[in-house]
Amino acid sequence: MSRSNSAWDSLDLDSEEFTRIKEENEAKVRERARIFHQCFSTDAGQRVLDHLVDISLDRRVLKADSTQFAAGIREGENNLVRYIKNQIRQAGE
Repeated sequence: MSRSNSAWDSLDLDSEEFTRIKEENEAKVRERARIFHQCFSTDAGQRVLDHLVDISLDRRVLKADSTQFAAGIREGENNLVRYIKNQIRQAGE
């Protein structure tokens, strides 16, 4: 049984348009990382980041009385700080 043409068949990953869109997106990612690095590389930015780490990553996610909802909220807080740190790291690469 042969497959008929699908939407996937028309996807040309080697096209100039796809390459242009990919390059634009990569430039946006680099710029965002640069801005995070610029913001958090200052003394004030580092102090803010240190505080965020103190109130998130350095705290336990689960306590004896934690609900799944509360644990999810805590992990979300951690993910935000991890995202910031990852953006800073990407800017340095």
